[in-house]
Amino acid sequence: MLSVLPPRRRLEEGATAIVPLGPESAEPFAAAVIANRAHTEPWEPLHGERHYSVAGQREVLRRDLAAWEAAMGYAFGILDVTDGDRIIGRVTLANVVYGAWRNATLGYWVAADVGGRGHAKRAVSMVCDFGFGPAQLHRIQPAVIPRNVRSQRVLAACGFRLEGRAVRYLNIAGRWEDHDLYALTHEEWVA
Repeated sequence: MLSVLPPRRRLEEGATAIVPLGPESAEPFAAAVIANRAHTEPWEPLHGERHYSVAGQREVLRRDLAAWEAAMGYAFGILDVTDGDRIIGRVTLANVVYGAWRNATLGYWVAADVGGRGHAKRAVSMVCDFGFGPAQLHRIQPAVIPRNVRSQRVLAACGFRLEGRAVRYLNIAGRWEDHDLYALTHEEWVA
C-alpha cells in the first residue's frame, strides 16, 4: 500500500517540464490535443468528437485529478520550457496497482512540431523518477505498436527492456493491434 500520496508538483529537466494539470488547464491542453489530432489518432483508441473539445479535455483532467487522489493514476502535461511553458503533450502512469505488484502502465505523446527534440525522452525519464520515487512503484510497463519506431527509441534510451509481444492487445484506431511490451523495475532504474 502507498504510505503517502505523492505531491502534485512540477518536475523539470532541460527544455522540458512535466506538471500535473487540473481542469483549469483545459483550454491550453485542449488546444494541444486538437492541434495534434492527426498526429496522435493512429496510436490511440477511437475518440468521439467531444474528446477534441475544451469540455472533453476538462473532463479528462477531472478524471486525472480523481485518479491521482485515489492513487490509481498520475498524469502530467508535458511543457516546452523554451516556448513559454507551452503544453506539448502528456505522460501518464495509469492503471496503478499497489500491494504485491506496485505496477503502472506508461503512456505518452508529444506534439508533432517538437518531435525529435528530446522532450519525450526527458518526460519519460522524469515520470520514471516520480514513479520509482514518490509514487513508490516497483515496475513501470509501456506497450508500443511494433511499427512505432520513435517510441521504441525513447524507451530504449530510458532503459526499458523488451519483454515480448502481446497479440491483438489493444483496440487502436478501430483495429486490434499487436503491442510490444516493455518494462523497467525500480532495481534497474536505480542501477
